[in-house]
Amino acid sequence: MAEQRYYVVGGEYADTSFTNPAPGIELEKHGPFSEAQARIFWQGVTGRSVDNAMVRYFLKPVDEAAGKAYWVVGGEYADSHFSRLAPARELEVFGPFEEREALGFWRGLTAKSADDALVRYEIRKDYTPAAKVAISAPSLRVRTKTKSVAIAALPAKVFAYLADAHNWSHWAIHNIEAVTSQTNGSWVVQTPRGRGSLKFRFDERAGILDHDFTDADGTAWTVPSRLIPTSGGSIVIMTFLKPLPMSESDFATAMAQVDEELVTLRQEIEAK
Repeated sequence: MAEQRYYVVGGEYADTSFTNPAPGIELEKHGPFSEAQARIFWQGVTGRSVDNAMVRYFLKPVDEAAGKAYWVVGGEYADSHFSRLAPARELEVFGPFEEREALGFWRGLTAKSADDALVRYEIRKDYTPAAKVAISAPSLRVRTKTKSVAIAALPAKVFAYLADAHNWSHWAIHNIEAVTSQTNGSWVVQTPRGRGSLKFRFDERAGILDHDFTDADGTAWTVPSRLIPTSGGSIVIMTFLKPLPMSESDFATAMAQVDEELVTLRQEIEAK
């Protein structure tokens, strides 16, 4: 078996979630190395940046460091051979993602369609949406952005905090000012733009935090989300699908606000 190869990836980040680079900064990628060589190189660059808390480097396997090369593809099929789409159905194509992001997004779609035996999704690497593929159907490109935050708290604590809708006004600071009541399975929320709604589709055992947020102007967000346990903590991953009527600039602004909200989420939970 070939030896796994690694890159050392990192640089200066915008905040301590270490998700997005600082403005005007392009993250570095060094390698590929063997694991031993990568650790030696990592120690060297980490030692040189010890005085800057916003600089961090990570070891990433070659496949993961390759970037957003993964797509989630599928939909509703005509039969259990999964070779032809159901009548009037289009192939759904989501991405591109990094490998971990693609896996989280695929799990979310699969969980939502678990009761329909003819709905199937798969992860494809280096997929070209415009190309003809085996299931031959029109492709649907959906703009997505996946965000994550590491929290120094056990998954049970993180889940309990997020499952209480009233807590959302404490961390979703750009979108939810107050949670007033629950009706028909959805929470009524006050947004900076007026009255909206929030609906949970949570499953603690499966680590599912899927939710739907409808803004006061009718903009609807379906957000597949996951809670992943780590050594002594948790990672929350959320994937945002750009609503079709939303402009790219508005989507970029919304995603920058999400970065701030996830940092606030971490701070709120870790402070409890």
